Amino acid sequence: MSLQAPPATSPRAWLTWRWSAGSPPCSPAPSHATWAPEPDPPVIAPDVSAKLREPLVVKAGKPVTMKVPFQSCLPVQATWRKDGEEVATGSGRGAQVAVGDGFTRLCLPSASRQDRGQYSVTLRSQGGSTQAELTLQVLDKPQPPQGPLEVQDGHGAGMSLRWRPPKDDGGRALEQYVVERRQAGRSTWLKVGEPRSDSTSFTDAHTEQGKKYAYRVRAVTAEGPSEALESEEVLVAPEARPGPPSPPSILSASSQGVTLSWTAPRGPGSAHILGYLIEKRKKGSNAWVAVNQKPVPEKKWTVGDLRQGWQYEFRVTAVAPSGRGEPGPPSEAVFARDPMRPPGPVRDLQVTDTSHTSITLSWARPDSQDGDEPQGYVVELRGASSPQWGPCHAGTIPGTTYTAKGLRPRESYLLRVTAVNDGGPGQPTALGSAVEAMPVSVRPRFCMDASMKDLLTVRAGDTVRVPVYFEAAPTPEVTWLKDGLPLPKRSVASVKDGLTQLLIPSASLDDSGVYTVVLRSPRGEEATYSFRLRVAARPRAPGPVVLREGTLGSVTVEWEPSPDETEAGAAPLHYAVLMRTSAHAPWCPAAERLHNCRFTLVGVLPGHEYHFRVVAKNELGASEPSDTRQPWVVPRQPPEPRDEPRHTLEWPCPAPQLLEDRGSLKLHSSRHAGLGSPSKGNDQSLANHPAAYTTDVMGVCSLVIPSVSATDGGQYKAVAENTLGQAVSTATLIVW
Repeated sequence: MSLQAPPATSPRAWLTWRWSAGSPPCSPAPSHATWAPEPDPPVIAPDVSAKLREPLVVKAGKPVTMKVPFQSCLPVQATWRKDGEEVATGSGRGAQVAVGDGFTRLCLPSASRQDRGQYSVTLRSQGGSTQAELTLQVLDKPQPPQGPLEVQDGHGAGMSLRWRPPKDDGGRALEQYVVERRQAGRSTWLKVGEPRSDSTSFTDAHTEQGKKYAYRVRAVTAEGPSEALESEEVLVAPEARPGPPSPPSILSASSQGVTLSWTAPRGPGSAHILGYLIEKRKKGSNAWVAVNQKPVPEKKWTVGDLRQGWQYEFRVTAVAPSGRGEPGPPSEAVFARDPMRPPGPVRDLQVTDTSHTSITLSWARPDSQDGDEPQGYVVELRGASSPQWGPCHAGTIPGTTYTAKGLRPRESYLLRVTAVNDGGPGQPTALGSAVEAMPVSVRPRFCMDASMKDLLTVRAGDTVRVPVYFEAAPTPEVTWLKDGLPLPKRSVASVKDGLTQLLIPSASLDDSGVYTVVLRSPRGEEATYSFRLRVAARPRAPGPVVLREGTLGSVTVEWEPSPDETEAGAAPLHYAVLMRTSAHAPWCPAAERLHNCRFTLVGVLPGHEYHFRVVAKNELGASEPSDTRQPWVVPRQPPEPRDEPRHTLEWPCPAPQLLEDRGSLKLHSSRHAGLGSPSKGNDQSLANHPAAYTTDVMGVCSLVIPSVSATDGGQYKAVAENTLGQAVSTATLIVW
């Protein structure tokens, strides 16, 4: 038997043999051998592996093909991965994986920065698997610098820009940045700088004040510039000028000159001061004269060339690169003369007035000799328990009176006054004792005016406020009394700043009385003020009404008085009587403003009902009414009896004849002519008329109309008749 090994690149093989059945192991009987090859995994040549270790570099946007050749006698499956994740074929990026005869490849139609990274391919067959790795680098332009792009006005130093490096440099090292500027209203961008790659700030010093600019920045690599990071338009503010220095202080003064000092200004434009310009003027003049032509850097200067004995004022102006600022306030006026002697102490220092928050002083000028006249005064103050004196004002005051204000009430203070001139302060003069911040003692008194009355009338239920103003110092003790006793709990009294006030939330009749305010000072001085408060309400109804018969044709109405008439302090009241002639007729006034409980009505007509009502009234209204229970009725008079003595006389009976024709409201006819009846208009009989009636008194028959109306006007006639005939009298009634 002979065996031949296959080539190294061929699959391995196994050789097996088998003896025939029944033959000894060493029998020369023939046997059968079988050779089966062993499968091998795919193989990648060493030179290919070395080449794959070199990065594959492409530019963004270009197609990429990564091809890996291999050797395998069996079918192979290829799996591509990027950074450990399997490459998805058929996705939006268009990646394609292919396996051919002895190779596999991955195709990317357009490379981008997202495609860069570590790739691996796994080749798998029945014989095993093999893996290869390769690196893909994609080069592109860098991303824009990271924002925001901050632009700040440097106030004369230029516009300062700040940004951050780009997040992705595109695979190339940054070389520089490019800064561009565009003026507002224009479309052209102008390159203003190329900062280095390690710098993320830039200052544009070539700008014009009052104009707006927009800026943009690009990152630059070997692949080109990035997209721009752009800012909003920013205004270059006009450069601020320096502020005014402080008023110059007078360090010394003589006939040779005056030495000044001042402090630098603050605020925008005052950071870079080149120097100061000094000016002078005679006191009372408006013309300032320059002392120096060039700015002096110091904040101290001696001004010469002054006229001896003249009084001068000085001021200082700061100068900066942006120009001259505003002049500062002038100094105090100072004489150009040799130093004076300090003035003497002031005389007759005294307190002229005090209040809870102020103390007023007055004094006399000090005795002076030539050269030590005072130019002003300084008033100082300290608390009675404090050792430290403090000025009450700034600078000096020219007069010989001063009021120290802002003090705490009832606290004690010590005060002193010092005269001052160019020679310095003199000897201070202090008060002999502490002064308390409180008003000068004023005897309590009331501030009487037209609003303060002796009698105050209010309606029940109203709110009562009674303010009472007074003057007193110090503040007195205020006491309110009602009828000589302390106020009831429902009444409230308050005191504040010369005003005391009585408050009754809802007045009742019990609140009527005499109220007294008592002011009592700490010295025992008193002042009193009293007034009467009357709380009024509508009166209560009168008592029962009684009717009494009076003389012929009259009735007397009497009633019990209202309970409010007899109560003390009640509002004055009176009575009104109303009447009507039927139960459903309207009430009519019969009498007003009665101050007693009795009224007599005359002209009562027979056959009519009279109803009466009485009400009590005061200034706040009327009470409930009191009515009569039964009406008053006067019966009609019966006809005269006809049983007079008669005598039979024989003479012809004359016809009726009217003895008198009065032509007025009452029509009369003679009885001796026989009976008759008056009539109106169309001969309608008025004998039973509801609004009129007839009377027969002393042989005179009359027609009476109690209440004449417009419809009663017209012609009336009276007819007297008997068996022998009749007589007629007419009358006309005119109603207006």
